[in-house]
Amino acid sequence: MDKILRINMGADGGPKAKTEPAGSYAGMGGRALTSAVVSKEVPPTCHPLGPSNKLVIAPGWVTGTSAPSSGRISVGGKSPLTGGIKESNAGGLSGQKLAKLGLAAVIVEGEPAKGKWYLLVVTSEGVKFEDA
Repeated sequence: MDKILRINMGADGGPKAKTEPAGSYAGMGGRALTSAVVSKEVPPTCHPLGPSNKLVIAPGWVTGTSAPSSGRISVGGKSPLTGGIKESNAGGLSGQKLAKLGLAAVIVEGEPAKGKWYLLVVTSEGVKFEDA
């Protein structure tokens, strides 16, 4: 997993996606990666439900491998309840699918236009946004 997919919800003309190398986050996964991104990129005084917060979705470090019970995914951001970094962990296929696409994380940032909702579809053929 050597790429990060960044989703800018507030881009001109609607959400935009770009893929970039993992860079300083290389070798991280799951909770470590979600916490590192929030710690480094989210202003500590921002409102948790505002456009400066980020939602970070990261497969576990061994997710996508043949290791038993490795299908884990972490979702993290600044918590509206505590104001600190919070993370949730779940099992299932979503983490496996992202890992097999080579994605160390999906980082959702910015805020969509008022009243707009989107469904994010990530496949081996690319990323697309559908109205939701």
